[in-house]
Amino acid sequence: MVLPNNVTSLSVALAKLPQQKIAQALSALLLIYIAFLAANITWLVVPQKSSVGDGGTINSAAQANKSGQSFNISALQALNLFGIFNEPVVQETQMVVENVPETRLQLTLSGLVASDDAGIAAAIIEHQKKQATYGIGDLITGTRASLEQVLIDRVIIKQSGRLETLMLDGADYNQPAQRVSNKKASSEQGDKTAKATGPKAEQTKANTVDQRSNTNLSQSAQRLRADLQNNPGKITDYLRISPAREAGKLVGYRLSPGKDPEFFKLSGLKSGDIAVQMNGHNLLVSLEAAQAMSALKTESNISLLVKRQNELIEILFSIE
Repeated sequence: MVLPNNVTSLSVALAKLPQQKIAQALSALLLIYIAFLAANITWLVVPQKSSVGDGGTINSAAQANKSGQSFNISALQALNLFGIFNEPVVQETQMVVENVPETRLQLTLSGLVASDDAGIAAAIIEHQKKQATYGIGDLITGTRASLEQVLIDRVIIKQSGRLETLMLDGADYNQPAQRVSNKKASSEQGDKTAKATGPKAEQTKANTVDQRSNTNLSQSAQRLRADLQNNPGKITDYLRISPAREAGKLVGYRLSPGKDPEFFKLSGLKSGDIAVQMNGHNLLVSLEAAQAMSALKTESNISLLVKRQNELIEILFSIE
């Protein structure tokens, strides 16, 4: 047959060809083609700018599209080949205190030292007729609540993961909560409160007890100051403080000796005296009360105005 003879002749002819060289040539052509495809993909993924006659720019990817080629960049980006970038979340550093409900715990907030510095802020809280001073994070004795924040007229406590408000005795819960940093608003409120509840002008004339030359008192006051520098709440070691009311209105803070009565006795204070001012600061205004505490830690001369049986008495003493 003719067909077999042709096949035999073709096989013989192919056997005579340099097959090794032909394979090398085909491999080279294949590598060149692969490189060409890779270059095209690279130019499509990485847009390049090229100049045009009118000073504008065109995208090389757009040029490629015009030539009939297209590449879905969005699909490539969706693969997140280099991971997902998450912008850092800025956390709120100040606790939101609006609408925090009042606590039902039988606690009395007798006094406080409001400060944005957690190391300085403190609160005087009474529970079951026992008064103690607490710093931020401290557990309130006899409860499972801890002190979380001290504001101008209230503190925020946490009980079983729930935030609750404990108001300064005599303060109005319906008034907006104010931080120490909000000085302008606090000062305006303080001016109004001072006019409404502070000692009237005709009452400010007081009998003066000058103890500035009392060396023993100055030394005792110096020890008090040293304790306050380390822990403002230590004032309750020297003075027991409780709100004083007349006709339901807060008129000052009743004083009695603490567990270290030396300062109380040397100063000329008497149990039941009601403190209303210190160095001219109205103690009925929370911001001014905080300023008075600062004065007690820095000033060398202290003026304490107390009310004793409807009589105002100014006690002066020095801190060496």
